[in-house]
Amino acid sequence: MSRNSVVKFYKVLFSIFDLFLVNVGIILAFRLKFGEVIPMYNWSSYITIWPFLSFVALIIFYMFDLYSNWRRKSLYHLIYTIVLSIGMLSLFTMALTFWYRGFSFPRSIIVLSFIIQVILFTLVRSFIWWIAKQRYGRRKVLIIDENLEQGLQFARKFMQHTSGWFIIHNFVPVSEWKRMMNLIQEVDVVLLSPSLSREQQADILSYCSRYGKEVLLVPELFELFILDAEPQQIDDMLVLSVQPPGLTAAQLFLKRAFDIVVSAVLIVLLSPIMLVLFILVPLTSKGPAIFKQERIGRNGKEYMIYKFRSMVHNAEQKTGPTLATDDDPRITPLGKFIRATRLDEIPQLFNVLKGDMSLVGPRPERAFFINQFKENLPDYTYRMSVKPGITGLAQVMAKYSTTVEDKLRFDLMYVRNYSLALDIKILLQTLRVVFQWEQSSGVNHNQQLYEQDLIKKLNLEIAVGQEKIVGKRRS
Repeated sequence: MSRNSVVKFYKVLFSIFDLFLVNVGIILAFRLKFGEVIPMYNWSSYITIWPFLSFVALIIFYMFDLYSNWRRKSLYHLIYTIVLSIGMLSLFTMALTFWYRGFSFPRSIIVLSFIIQVILFTLVRSFIWWIAKQRYGRRKVLIIDENLEQGLQFARKFMQHTSGWFIIHNFVPVSEWKRMMNLIQEVDVVLLSPSLSREQQADILSYCSRYGKEVLLVPELFELFILDAEPQQIDDMLVLSVQPPGLTAAQLFLKRAFDIVVSAVLIVLLSPIMLVLFILVPLTSKGPAIFKQERIGRNGKEYMIYKFRSMVHNAEQKTGPTLATDDDPRITPLGKFIRATRLDEIPQLFNVLKGDMSLVGPRPERAFFINQFKENLPDYTYRMSVKPGITGLAQVMAKYSTTVEDKLRFDLMYVRNYSLALDIKILLQTLRVVFQWEQSSGVNHNQQLYEQDLIKKLNLEIAVGQEKIVGKRRS
């Protein structure tokens, strides 16, 4: 059985066990509320609805990414995700009792089952998390990179987001080959910088394979194009067939039909929120409720994008085109909230209905920034082979402060791997992002101070390595 098959098997196993815990929580809530004798009317309602409720539970758990590789996440993140997903399931159950009178669940049962389910899920998942961390956690990482600043950025990501599953053991430039070989034998994982040449990466990969070390690679942008390449044989030669990025005619038709139906439904469902924001935005800051701006769409086509205004009116009148930052003074108090919850994006549903945008795709940019990005990232053009989206893979996987190049990697991954199922998955996970405001922060200009502090925290030989590099250059 392949490793992917094993992972899928465990996901199915977890799903079945989660459904068991959901229903055990409801049954225990009935017992606590009514004792041994449960009213038949309430019990029959549960028996009738439990298959549908279980199906919805799976969708919600999937939506909140409860089955991702959570072994390398923090316990806080795990429990936080559990509370959010169980809370969403409870809200759905409560809404069901309100709209469908044939389904009678006492409110106290819903509250009790929420508490019990959170406790059960937390105990089980925390125990598995603890066992997994004892067995697989605290893996030593060696960062191989000639660029000290970039190496620190990699270290920062490990320190901030892996919660002790990884420990930065050392940093070494590839120029110190002998020292690097010795350090590889001391660690469990080797992270290779994309700045290394293909020959250097190949040599290090071969060496790591010999000693059974896991290797983490940051892919070059062109390498993303060959992920789904079709192997073909020409005589006795093996070649890879790499198709140009973009969607087929059938995919375009299916995506457009999906966009029209879903955007129309969402406009109706979200109309009360839109009405409230139409009133609140101009009341809380001077200017119109709707912000319009020219953006670049598929194949370079220009169009006007609509958003609820989250900044002061004419925010760029003095500064010109400028990306938002953390604690940006131009953002209004209400604007911070609607940006964090993505409510400012709701008017773009009309852009989707018009055909300028799609529900899912790379986020649209202005011509000013696109021209800047293309100077350093020529592959940036490929993201415009599909319509821009209200949300996208980069939006659910990255943050506002994620670098343009890293976001581009996610966008190109989306273009190369498009499917209707992927669109649905991204839409569901966008709801999770709405509840996790961390991903909505702006560009962080205090990163350098954090990295200076990081040097003190990590037991790295960065300073020594840097002195050796400088010494070699002088000599």
